[in-house]
Order: sequence, then C-alpha cells, then structure tokens
Amino acid sequence: MTATTAAGRRGLMPSLVRWHVGLGELGLRLFLLHLLWILGVLAGGAVLGLFPATAAVHSVLRADLVDAARERDGSAPLRRDRLWASFWSAWRSEFGRSQWLGALLVAGWALLLVDRLVVRAGIGEVTGFASGVLVVLTVLWALVSVVVWPLSAHFTDPLPRLLRMTMVLMAARIPLTLSIAAVLAATLWLWGTLPGLLPVVGILPTCWLVSLLCWRSGALPAPSDPDRTARS
Repeated sequence: MTATTAAGRRGLMPSLVRWHVGLGELGLRLFLLHLLWILGVLAGGAVLGLFPATAAVHSVLRADLVDAARERDGSAPLRRDRLWASFWSAWRSEFGRSQWLGALLVAGWALLLVDRLVVRAGIGEVTGFASGVLVVLTVLWALVSVVVWPLSAHFTDPLPRLLRMTMVLMAARIPLTLSIAAVLAATLWLWGTLPGLLPVVGILPTCWLVSLLCWRSGALPAPSDPDRTARS
C-alpha cells in the first residue's frame, strides 16, 4: 500500500462517518417531525389540523435547508432550533393561511371529482378523450398540491399569486417537475407495496425530497434572513 493510498483512505473514513451520522440525524429528525405532524393534525380536530400541520412541517424543512446552505457556504454555523418550539410556532402562525390554501386545493380536487363523474356518464367517443384530459389534469393538480407547500413556506405572497407561481415553476422547469412526479410515483408504489411504512414515516420523506428538489433547483432564492420573504 502506497503512502498516497493510505492517506486517501484516512481521508475517506471521516467523510463516511460524517455521512452516516448526518443520515442518521436526518432520519431521526424526519421521524420526530412525523410524530409532530400527527399531533398537529389531532390538535385541530383532524379536519382543521391537517393543513396547519402540513404547513408547519414545510416551514421546519425550509429552515433546515436554509441553515444547511449557510453552513456549506460558510456564512453561518449550522443551527438546529428546538423542533417542538419551531413546529408549534409555525403551526399557530400558519393556521389561517394554510386553511385557505387547503380549501383551494380541496376545491380543485372536488371539481376534478365532479368532472370524473360527469365523464363516466358520457356516451360515445367524447368520453375517451375527456377521460384522457381528466387524467392529465389530475396528475397536474397532484403536482400542484405537493409543490405549493414548499413555496408557501418560502414566500408570503397572496394565495392566488402563490398558485400561479407554482404553475409557472412547473411549466418553466420541466426536469424539476418530472423529478417531483417520479418522487410521487415512488411514494405511491412504496405505500402500496409496504403499507406498514405509512404509519411509521408518513408523508415526511416525500415532503423532504420535494423541498430539497425545489431548493436545489434554484427556484427558491436564498433569503437574507431565516424568515419568509415576499416575491418581488
């Protein structure tokens, strides 16, 4: 073994250790955040708690991504705020706004459901064409329903503008949209193949991956402070 090889292996080991430790910390943080998400949903009586809990999760994930980016560029040390306090602070502050956002998303899904019922009652060739269009719209709305939450955690724009931003982002960054679609497809496949994963990890891995993809794509500009920013 040469001195260069030995030095390379010595340099590789600390990197592997840091990678494994970081992966373990991430897994634990996502698991704890999943438990907090469940508590957040229950705190609102399930129906009123679903959207604030989801908004709070994305707020915490955004803060983690901002802190990690600052640590990488050396502008600030890695900061890990107390998970419990961060989650419930976001839950309370996002309660009203997240309800409106959730209502818009639910209205879209309700409209698609009504359209599907109408299409199923159709007759002739129009039904096949309309069914194809409805499938495309359903996939697009599913993507919007997922992507809008990281953007909502990052920007304070009014909800109609936020939805427009989401649609423009998806249309302008096709690789990002396809990547998120692949994440959703993999999530559905895993839930169908290993249903026991759902109560253990819930939606947190998917939320984290979507937030990470949006952040790495450059679609979310780094703010000058950890609070959310309004898009100019």
